[in-house]
Amino acid sequence: MTQSFKNIKVEIDSKVCIVTINRPERKNAMDVDTFMELSDMVDQIEHNDEILALILTGHGDESFSSGGDLKYLKTLDTLHKGREMSSVCGNVLDRIEGLDIPVIGAINGYAFGGGCELALACDYRIASKEATFGFRQITMGIMTSWGGGKRLVRTVGKSKALMLLLTGDVISAKEALDLGFVDLLVEKNEVLPFAKELGGRIVKNAPLSIRFIKKFINSCVDMSGRDANLLETELFSILWGSEDHNEAVEAFFAKREARYKGQ
Repeated sequence: MTQSFKNIKVEIDSKVCIVTINRPERKNAMDVDTFMELSDMVDQIEHNDEILALILTGHGDESFSSGGDLKYLKTLDTLHKGREMSSVCGNVLDRIEGLDIPVIGAINGYAFGGGCELALACDYRIASKEATFGFRQITMGIMTSWGGGKRLVRTVGKSKALMLLLTGDVISAKEALDLGFVDLLVEKNEVLPFAKELGGRIVKNAPLSIRFIKKFINSCVDMSGRDANLLETELFSILWGSEDHNEAVEAFFAKREARYKGQ
């Protein structure tokens, strides 16, 4: 990636793209410009077959993201402006979730409001043991608006989602783990290294398999059992006839590392 950004930092490390929300002066809060940069980042990932995993994190060790930038949000003084912001930002998170590569959230600090919605767009969430989480939207007289409501219900269930959304309570990393909101807790200084190590293990595998598995898991959530089975069989069949599958078999019997081409 050659494009430079103001509000995010992008690094490529061995087929893993690490994207950092880089607004420490605003506690990594997000405005529409930040989302536009994230959208541009998604454009580039979608056209780069070499990238096989994405990590999302925040600058520093205090905040993953404090959510929507209140200074920016205050300028949205009409219903129309609020609706437009919600649509634009929600669409970007849909695109991140819909990527055909795994998205790992490296939650290095607290995540509030829209920061929780950003975390929910990730497929797997690794958090600092010191992180805290809160859907604070209700304390501002609003609600989730970037797709976080549906994702939260899907992740923790209806009743737990309602309690988080209706109270605005701030919960600890341990409570988030117990609810299933995050998947793993590590020490504060291990969050990004662990995410990179996990990404590294993933990208060693066959590129087509990585992309097809992500595609299937994203798609099957809203499918009937029969339709999911049909899609799984179709994707499996394509992989079975792929060069990478043949290479994996040959490498296994030759007792060597497979050399995948993504074909």
